[in-house]
Amino acid sequence: MTRIPNTQSAVSYAYTIKINGVAVGTLQGFNPTSNRMLERVREIMNEEDDIFEIVPGRSEFSITIDRLETYDTAMMKALGYGTLLTIDQIQTPFEIVEQLTGPLGQTRVIAYQKCWIQNISKTVREGTTTVSETVTIWPERIVPVNPGP
Repeated sequence: MTRIPNTQSAVSYAYTIKINGVAVGTLQGFNPTSNRMLERVREIMNEEDDIFEIVPGRSEFSITIDRLETYDTAMMKALGYGTLLTIDQIQTPFEIVEQLTGPLGQTRVIAYQKCWIQNISKTVREGTTTVSETVTIWPERIVPVNPGP
């Protein structure tokens, strides 16, 4: 007989990504990343422990979005740019809002402000009719948002 676990944890939630206030359709992946450079300060002639200290640098943020392309909505259109052909044509940054709603109604909202597209790519799989697109975005600022009552 299988026993049902007695736990307060739940992994089911609703996830919404909005760009400039408009919900983006189905995404295959939304991957925010934060990296920080670290500098090793070394001590000369110390053979046992040559690292004196590690000095942290500034953080770098990026977001990678993966999406299956549909015939009528390519990635650039889903991002709100209509028929743009290249990222060179983008002249203004945009905002991404990530909203996570848990099973009990609790909400966490994060705003990624002044975002610029750094890279966009398309992959066509041999033997299938699926086309996937990946875009790498650099936000200038990340801000937690109070969702209100």
